[in-house]
Amino acid sequence: MKNILLGLLLFSGCAFAQEKAAADSVLVRNTLGEVIITSTPIQDKLQRIPAAVNVIAAEDFQRGDQLSIANELNKNPGIQMQQGALNTSRISIRGLGARSQYSTNRVKAYIEGIPLTTGEGETTLEDIDLNLIQRMEIIKGPASSSYGAGLGGAINISVIKPERSTIKLNGLAGAYGLLKSGITAALADDKTAGFVSYNHLEKDGFRANSNYNRNTLTGFARTQINAASTLTFFGNYTRVKAFIPSSVNEETLQNSPENAAFTWGQAQGYESYDKALAGISYAWNINANHTWQTSVFANYRDGYEPRPFDILDEDSYAFGIRSTLKSQFSFFNLLAKSSIGVEYFDEHYQAQLFNNLYEENDGNGSLQGDRFSNQEQDRKYLNLFAQLSLQLSPKLKADVGLNYNHSRYRLNDYLNEANIDNSGVYTYPRIFLPQAGLSYEAASDKFIYASVSRGFSLPTVAETLTPEGAINPEIKPETGMNYELGLKAQWLDKKLYTELALYTVQVTNLLVAERVGDDQYVGRNAGATDHNGIEFFIHYRGKLSPEWSLQPYGSLAINDYSFDEFVDNDENYNGNDLTGVADQVINLGLDVAFQNRFKININYRHTGSIPLDDANSLYSDAYNLVNLRGDYNFTLFNEVKTQLFAGVNNVFDTNYAAQVLPNATGFGGAAPRYYYPGEPVNFYAGLNIDLF
Repeated sequence: MKNILLGLLLFSGCAFAQEKAAADSVLVRNTLGEVIITSTPIQDKLQRIPAAVNVIAAEDFQRGDQLSIANELNKNPGIQMQQGALNTSRISIRGLGARSQYSTNRVKAYIEGIPLTTGEGETTLEDIDLNLIQRMEIIKGPASSSYGAGLGGAINISVIKPERSTIKLNGLAGAYGLLKSGITAALADDKTAGFVSYNHLEKDGFRANSNYNRNTLTGFARTQINAASTLTFFGNYTRVKAFIPSSVNEETLQNSPENAAFTWGQAQGYESYDKALAGISYAWNINANHTWQTSVFANYRDGYEPRPFDILDEDSYAFGIRSTLKSQFSFFNLLAKSSIGVEYFDEHYQAQLFNNLYEENDGNGSLQGDRFSNQEQDRKYLNLFAQLSLQLSPKLKADVGLNYNHSRYRLNDYLNEANIDNSGVYTYPRIFLPQAGLSYEAASDKFIYASVSRGFSLPTVAETLTPEGAINPEIKPETGMNYELGLKAQWLDKKLYTELALYTVQVTNLLVAERVGDDQYVGRNAGATDHNGIEFFIHYRGKLSPEWSLQPYGSLAINDYSFDEFVDNDENYNGNDLTGVADQVINLGLDVAFQNRFKININYRHTGSIPLDDANSLYSDAYNLVNLRGDYNFTLFNEVKTQLFAGVNNVFDTNYAAQVLPNATGFGGAAPRYYYPGEPVNFYAGLNIDLF
């Protein structure tokens, strides 16, 4: 680790020494460091923000198969998205959320200001079609001064904003029965812009019991009401039916990864749901120094999931409001910017559990039996947040922020097989979350920053209940302090951009999942963890000639995550490596383009070994993946813009685990099922058409 860090510092130092002085001309503007970040409480250029923020643009998502955001997310240091299937994934940031069993629950996400995160803290990003994403911004570490619960960080997604009226078609076909198609109709004039888009995705999958089918309908509209105000609408409807092959043991991973877990295959387990979300946002430029924006939103989900151990029938609906006032003013003759706001979220959730009689169904899969549980939960939270930015000198900027959170939930138990009413109300302790940061321009376009922030994450619905289904009043939110020091710098006439970050996150009241049955878990607080790491990112934008452009990029994450205080069932795990996250991740990539007609992208990713249990008795194997894609852009009939593309995933047919299940336990003498096998080498080809 020391040698790698020394090499990074030497690289940066050499580039600094060799850089020639250059005028800040228009020709070199709009480089990565000068991208305006909109998801932070106070907008500023990326390189001037005293926090670790990564940006993924629309063109970046065109470097893969357009099925999942995982390929691009994993290129950013400190972010790991493990994806065992199109409907099964887990995102962790700096190791936070790595021990979650099946979902993302330490990262908060928004799309066009509408929360994608449920009231229990679970985030799902798989339902968004990549062709509609304009930009994704990821704030790493606690972002509580503006977003509340989300110890790992926050993800903000913006959809495309049409600049002209057009109709776009997209199609994709590939291995394992992959078929994708879509149509987007856009309208734009001087005051109004919007689109309506329908997209369909289906895939047989390379594993048994892994068929996937998704349909989405998305709409966006923005209109200029007058010179000072705008009104924006966003809505998305998704229908999914996705079979679940689940995880397998090591022998199956190595010898027959195409198999599903036996019980899931016998039950033909799957999840299906209809989900809708919508929001309206009003923005008012009160004057040159004050802007007020308010969004109201609602969402609905109706889900049905047959599993070997039961059948879950659930539905939820939620509504909320988020309002912010942003200002700039003079404070003791210093330029100051502020952001104050409120977010309120109210969610109602109902879940019924039925016996699954698949063993009595003559091999025809799941069969719903008697209901044995019927519960409702009402979850509410209130966030009040404020942030102030002071320009202390032309080169020194200070940010301070504070968030107040109040969360509570109510459980109504209408049916319990033990005839015990587990109804109750629980209010989490009110929590204040401070944040502070400094950014200093040490040399032209070379910024050093330091920050400290506190964050928290709430337990999920499952984690709040005892094995008997009652509220566990002893469970507490996870809390953590993040300390960070970093460098953001542009070199070589702004063609080269680099970031270096050193951080430590100290987590207390660690939430752990205790297995109480086959694929069944409850949560409890069990100690503390240390998350220490180094992140490095590099991106070069250059031209070999007027016709050829070259963009190499790379990232490195070195992770030293461990249990600080953790005793479980009288077993002392102090000092052990944190379960579920790789010790190092390396990404290298190259984009080459000729006349903006031919494009080739190649990407290499190394993922280190991952501890599979808290005792560190078993680690997954490290692996290397190479993905490749080529594009050809041309015009038909002088009007129809056309793009042909084809690619290969896992070029060298590596056998690997795309996702792991921490602390899996075997039942009835069976080996633990830690692994979700990754896809073997596979191919795809597609076509995008812009009609006019």
